Amino acid sequence: MADNRSISGNSAPRKEYTQAEWARLQSRLPEEDRVPYTDSPESFKEKISAETTRLTTSIDEIMSKAETDIDNIMKQIEDDIAAAEAAMQAAEEAAAAAAKAMAEGDVFAEQAIEGEVTAFNLDPNVTFSMLTPAKQAQVNKGMFGGNAALTALYSSLSAIGVQGLVDVINKIRDAYPEISSEDALMLLKYDKRYNEPYLQRFSGNKVRMANGLAPLDDATYLANEAAYKKIFESYGLKQFANFEKYANFIGSDIAPDEVASRVQLVYDRVNNAMPQVSKALLQFYPELTTQDLMAYTLDPVNQLPALQRKIQAAEIGGAALAQGLGTSLQATTFTGAAAPGAPTNVTRGTIGVEAMMQAGTDAAQAAKAAAYVADVLPVSEKLSSIYADGYGQYGQLQAEQEAYQGSVAAKKARETLTAREKAEFSGQSGVLKSQRRAVGGLI
Repeated sequence: MADNRSISGNSAPRKEYTQAEWARLQSRLPEEDRVPYTDSPESFKEKISAETTRLTTSIDEIMSKAETDIDNIMKQIEDDIAAAEAAMQAAEEAAAAAAKAMAEGDVFAEQAIEGEVTAFNLDPNVTFSMLTPAKQAQVNKGMFGGNAALTALYSSLSAIGVQGLVDVINKIRDAYPEISSEDALMLLKYDKRYNEPYLQRFSGNKVRMANGLAPLDDATYLANEAAYKKIFESYGLKQFANFEKYANFIGSDIAPDEVASRVQLVYDRVNNAMPQVSKALLQFYPELTTQDLMAYTLDPVNQLPALQRKIQAAEIGGAALAQGLGTSLQATTFTGAAAPGAPTNVTRGTIGVEAMMQAGTDAAQAAKAAAYVADVLPVSEKLSSIYADGYGQYGQLQAEQEAYQGSVAAKKARETLTAREKAEFSGQSGVLKSQRRAVGGLI
């Protein structure tokens, strides 16, 4: 096939064709002799140029990634070297400490042979943490015949408040000279011959088991104690922060969050409330004296829901007292002298705080309801006194029925009295109306 992509010989420079020129040139040839532009020299040059660009870009990317990888590898090597150096330093320090301990052990052994070291006799009521550093060192070297395992066990248990261990551990050592600290701990916990100090320290578990509850493990028991202590100290109740109180809570299965709720009942809803709440609390529950209120609240015998209900009752009663109203736990008709200026022919009484709580009243609602009762009562009682014949009374009892219980009948009684008053004066002169209202104290 003739090469029709050039118009010059081999010695002359080749003419380069555009795609359009190449197409016109090929159109002059028979179809079977035509050569596609993609096979032309120009097309090959374009492909080679594009491939060269792609390869150049790819090589640049590979080189950049290789540099990043090398940087990361070098950084990891540096980190590994630093970690190895730190581990080496720690090992050297541990070796030095071990050498020091061995040297001290050798000195102690020599002193023991010479009779210069005697066992340190502790008061069973003194815990290890209460000792001076010098005495702690003497204990660590001289207790239990120099048995390091038993000395460590003693130190650990004393630090958490287990008392009376010296005689008991000595008895264990006498009975089992080669016993490990782990086995000795098991005897101190569960063997009736040796576990009295341990049971005394974790006496809450003893109560739990007597109540059919599973004992707490040491970590949980101690965590609960720490939580109780934090609660009492945050409220300034350090008199309750002791092992005996903690054991009482743990034995009664009262968790720290419930203890916190009980304390908050007194502080947030009584001590920090208006004084009428405390007054109502003492009126309804005389056994809750101000001095013993916190102790009563923290007594496990008194269940939290019952305590909460008593505080709620005091809040509702306190709202009534704050408005100068009478209050009582149960429905009551008040006796005795009425307040100065109050009608004497209107029965005075209350539906009782228990009824208010049954209606779903809380402290905030009680404050609004008591304010409403105090607002409508003067006029309503005066009208009830004036129209005593033939009309129902509307006193504090009826006002509370309307305000707390939504009584339609009580509301109607108040509206009827008001309507009667309006009808009474609708046909009278303004002077007579004013005089009557002045005498009656009505608006």
